Amino acid sequence: MDLTQELKEAADQLSLTRRRFAKGEEGLRLLHQSREAFINSLRNTGLTYAEAKTKYDNCLDEQEVQLHGLLDQMMYAERMHQFVLHRIALQQPQAAPSAAPEPQAQAVTA
Repeated sequence: MDLTQELKEAADQLSLTRRRFAKGEEGLRLLHQSREAFINSLRNTGLTYAEAKTKYDNCLDEQEVQLHGLLDQMMYAERMHQFVLHRIALQQPQAAPSAAPEPQAQAVTA
């Protein structure tokens, strides 16, 4: 596979993981905001407050673990993207010094 294809795939993967992470953060934020509504909706199913709170806490813990996993995936995608960029930079020909030196100003003596 050529490097431009690898770069495109690495950039696509990075973009995807960034979107997933952003959605995960938003979901966790909304879960925090809806704590009481979440617990009350569980209580409407016949659970006690303590049981509903435990279910909410478990759900929150699971979401935080998933978000941490997404963070790991995003960091890996960023490293892979940087790795491919570095490989491309290494293949670029170095700026060759010009064959003729640039003319320098000479002092005029009288």
